[in-house]
Parts: sequence; structure tokens; C-alpha cells
Amino acid sequence: MKTRFQRLEKMVHWRMCGKRRRKVHHPMAPITPLGGEEMLMFMQRAPANIFFKDTECRYLFVSDVSTFFPCGEGQVEDVLGKNDLEIWNNEVQARFYYEQDQKVLATGKGTSYITEVPREDGTAYYQIKKNPVVLEGKIIGIVGLIGDITERVRLEKQAQNWAVHDELTGLYNRNYLKVKGAEQLKGAIMPITIIMGDCNYLKRVNDAYGHEYGDLLLKRVGRVIRENLPPESVALRMGGDEFLIACNHFSAEEAEQLIERLHGELARQSDDRLKLDVAFGYHTVTEGPFDYIAVYHAADRDMYRNKHKNR
Repeated sequence: MKTRFQRLEKMVHWRMCGKRRRKVHHPMAPITPLGGEEMLMFMQRAPANIFFKDTECRYLFVSDVSTFFPCGEGQVEDVLGKNDLEIWNNEVQARFYYEQDQKVLATGKGTSYITEVPREDGTAYYQIKKNPVVLEGKIIGIVGLIGDITERVRLEKQAQNWAVHDELTGLYNRNYLKVKGAEQLKGAIMPITIIMGDCNYLKRVNDAYGHEYGDLLLKRVGRVIRENLPPESVALRMGGDEFLIACNHFSAEEAEQLIERLHGELARQSDDRLKLDVAFGYHTVTEGPFDYIAVYHAADRDMYRNKHKNR
């Protein structure tokens, strides 16, 4: 025989599991429209800077003037009633903002762009969005948002930098050729020389002293290459123990002189455990179209010939 407690327990179970569940209607509280002061308070605490402009591109309202005066030297009175041409010291920047306003008013279409603003702790990046305000078929002004995307841009640039840089040596990595290679060749002046380098004793160092010493060897080689890099040249760690130097307006004679200088500096920075011995080879193109892949392989073959010749 069920006790009173068991019957109560079953009743609670039914209600919790949805059996015999009844819909409970809560009366909605009446909504009171925001007054002018309350609306202003909401806009001033928005996560983005809100602004209004009239058809003369003059500011009627700005929720935060710090984006206009990143060093803190301005007040809202310095913005209201003025257009961007009257506010910004940078004439090119001001002209661009003003022309974007005129474009919105003329076309009736919104616009969005990213702009840079210098400030005390570096460069700030803002995304600005503008839309026309239409009343009874007529454009009466512009409403816009200014969002601070500085951190986002910083992280994106950091990711891009990591993508093309070798973390161990600080030189570029092979991805640099895919991302920047074509751009580098556009302004290149013949002759162009590719120098390839391969560390001779990395495996021996790794086996004898551990990979920490092997990493140290690669770091030292990378530093020597970076410190002796000719103007208008880039250095890459292609992977493992292989390095590449791309030299713009650089003759074969200059390449041989650079390789000799690198050998001397590597020998000076060697010690009992870390012998900085690198086999180099190069190939120079003096005229005609530059085929990077072909030149790379030609320099690589020359490097391996020298590597086996000196053993």
C-alpha cells in the first residue's frame, strides 16, 4: 500500500517529466518607450561608436569622441556641427571620409571600410559603417558605427607574420615564396642570384649532444646569414638544415664573395660542439624571364656538388 509520501512523489515526477503539464501564461509587462535621456544613455554605452550626420556631412551626434581624439585632447564640442574636413589633421584621410559621406548621400547605399588612426600606443584600426537615413522617400542624413578592430587586425597580422617566418631562426620560411615571391620579382633587377646552403654537421650534433644543440646550430647559422645579408635580399630557412638567399641585382662575382664571407664568419663562430660548416651553391640569371623553380634547382645542384666535393 502506497504511503502518502509515495503518492506525492509520483505526482511531482509527473509534473517534472511533462505528464499533466500545464502551460503557464505570464502576463507581459507593458513596454515604456525610452525617453531622450535614456536613449542617449543607451547609445553612449554601446559597444561601438554611434554617430549621426546631416545632409551637409556635419556631425549631429557622436556617442564617443575618443576615436576622433585618440590622445584625449578633444571634446564632443570639437566634433558636433563640423564635417571630417574640419576635424582631421590628415587632409588625405579627411577627404576620404568626406567623399564616402557624399557617396552615401548621392547613391542611397551604405558603405563600409577600415581606416588607420595613429595614437600614443601605436596605430589604431577602425571599421566604419555608414547607412543613409530615409524619411518619406527622402535622405535626411547618415547613421554610422565606428568599431575598434585594432586587436583583431593585430592578431591577423601576427598570424600572417608567423605563416611566413621560421620560428627557430627568425628568417622567412618557404611559405614566403608563395605569399611574397611574385611581389618580390615584380621590382627585381637583373642579375638575380639564388644561393642555397646546407648544414654539414646537423645530424652529427643532434646525435652527439641532442636536438637542443642542433637547434642552437641552426639559430647561429641563421644569425650569420641575417647579419651578412646584402641590401635588397631575403633569406629563408627552407626546412631542416637548408637555407636560401635570394639576391636582387647581384652578380655571380658578388655571390662568390658573399659565400666566402659567410664561410669565414661561420668558422669564427664555431666551437668544439657546434661546427658551423655550411655547403653553399648558387645560380645567377643575367637576362630573360626569371623562372624561380628552375633557378632554385640549379643553385641546389651546385650546392650539392660543392658539398660532395669538399667531403
